[in-house]
Amino acid sequence: MDLSLLIANETADCVIKDPYTDDDTDIVISVYGSYSKQYAEAFKKESSRKESDALKLLIDLTVGWVNLSLDGEDLPFNSENAKKIYSMDMLPVRRQVEMFILEQKNFLPKR
Repeated sequence: MDLSLLIANETADCVIKDPYTDDDTDIVISVYGSYSKQYAEAFKKESSRKESDALKLLIDLTVGWVNLSLDGEDLPFNSENAKKIYSMDMLPVRRQVEMFILEQKNFLPKR
């Protein structure tokens, strides 16, 4: 086997699914994976805090997004808006992104 097939990408695009139909939406959130330098740095910063802040870790791992709006208004990518969408209690986006990051094969080259 060619080992280049096992070299992980630093980032990947998480396509958000409609929780009612499980169909892909047009929302795409780009995130760092667990193999990336950014993940290691964010995790190290997270573990040095006295209290866990999974929200901050998730914000640090988010690279950007497209087609994301709230109440009809486009949400430009920035830390404040990432905190806003990931903090919404009833919004399944955060859970989808968290699960995407944990699935290592999402960051491996496509075969």
